[in-house]
Amino acid sequence: MRISPSFIGSTLAFTLAVGGSWAGVEAQAGSDLLGGWVIAEWEAAEGQTGPTARRGLFMFTESGHYSMMFVIGDARQPVGAEPSDADLAAAYGPFVANSGRYSVSGNSITYEAFVAKDPAYMAGFGPSGGDGNAQTMTYGVEDGILTLTFGEGGPMSGATARLRRPGAGQ
Repeated sequence: MRISPSFIGSTLAFTLAVGGSWAGVEAQAGSDLLGGWVIAEWEAAEGQTGPTARRGLFMFTESGHYSMMFVIGDARQPVGAEPSDADLAAAYGPFVANSGRYSVSGNSITYEAFVAKDPAYMAGFGPSGGDGNAQTMTYGVEDGILTLTFGEGGPMSGATARLRRPGAGQ
């Protein structure tokens, strides 16, 4: 099965368009958080070993929607024209992707995935909130660097990501 880049792009665009009607999303106007950010550095939580995220794009919109996509570990091998199941697992296993809505309170971001690569992580949104997948992280922006520290309970618990604007400081 081959997933085309245009399918991924149209799926993301649809998700963000549908997101405009979600109740309870507050605008994040004027926040330093808004826009696109790429991974500059990723630090695993204390005591964790193994690969960390090397490439990724995080986006936060004024309407209160987010998207985060990143790859854990180093370079992956491209899949051929007719990839095997093992080829697909090797290529897409370390890929993390989810999008949904977020809110900011002080220096904390609470985010809920509406769509995710992992179907067990997706949630439905009702007028009074999601159905249990909310995660929290702290953030700060200083000297053009966004620092995110993922809260307890999620798969990235305790990890710290430092992100920069695309094209800045490459």
